[in-house]
Amino acid sequence: MSAPVVTWGIIGCGAVTEVKSGPALAQAEGSRLVAVMRRDGAKAQDYAQRHGGLDWTTDAQALVNHPQVTAVYVATPPAAHRDAVLLAAAAGKAVLVEKPIAAHSRDGAEMVAACAAAGVPLSVAFYRRRLPRFQALREIVLSGRIGAPRAVSVRHVGPLTVPPEAWKVDPAVNGGGVFMDTQVHTLDWLTHVFGPPRAVSGLARNQAGAYRAEDTVMAQIAYAGGVTASFFCCYCADAMEETVTVIGTEGRASMGFFRPDGITLTTAAGTETIDLPDPPHVHQPFIQAVVDHIRGRGDNPCDGDTGLAALRTAEAILGTG
Repeated sequence: MSAPVVTWGIIGCGAVTEVKSGPALAQAEGSRLVAVMRRDGAKAQDYAQRHGGLDWTTDAQALVNHPQVTAVYVATPPAAHRDAVLLAAAAGKAVLVEKPIAAHSRDGAEMVAACAAAGVPLSVAFYRRRLPRFQALREIVLSGRIGAPRAVSVRHVGPLTVPPEAWKVDPAVNGGGVFMDTQVHTLDWLTHVFGPPRAVSGLARNQAGAYRAEDTVMAQIAYAGGVTASFFCCYCADAMEETVTVIGTEGRASMGFFRPDGITLTTAAGTETIDLPDPPHVHQPFIQAVVDHIRGRGDNPCDGDTGLAALRTAEAILGTG
């Protein structure tokens, strides 16, 4: 007997859903997108028409109560995640929520508890876990190709910009600024490779004063086996520089996280570049795993507790927990 198709409704059909995730929900095997919600009715209707004649609404309660919706993707700004996830859980719908899981870990913990109490799966959209180049970099580290891993260097530096989505640098809405919006992905991936952090310390400052959130962050994280990660992030600097480098006893592997980039692997045999392009809809491999999990065909690629742990690590670095 075949498992039923997962039929999705989106709460918050904004920019991230246009190419990255919305088409992936529609195109994944065993998955179908049927309805969307946005507070701006004209934008909700426009999105619905452009993406295949979907049902649309301006009311989140109506979306989760839609008779054809069996799973809800929450793609609002983080401060609105809690209310949307609680609505979906109360309606008995499976949930996929954007990262970070919430603007504050207390809300994230409530979301995890609500989904557990309702018996519905909760996944957090750390989609890089399933992209081929991130899987390959993880395999390089874990397979011993660079020997025993010793240290990780994370550098993310760039000129000062104020994003068009003002909420991304409003701690009340996003839980932080550019660091929270981007490096929570790196924090999750490092846990995916090395396990939960053993110790976390950080220093966050607002140097340029262009917005309320931090624009410069330094951090140190200790993992099992003596591996230490060092973060150097400055979003009011001269030019763009963005790499994650894992250093081992017999080599190193480096890659950019936030741009399509090959892996540079250096060992005693020399240096090689491993190119694994991202798919057109970067969420699709992850969403496929979520759909498979909901249909009883695989593990949850990133559950609520795991997503909450990444937020708590970021809060420990920023001093906002």
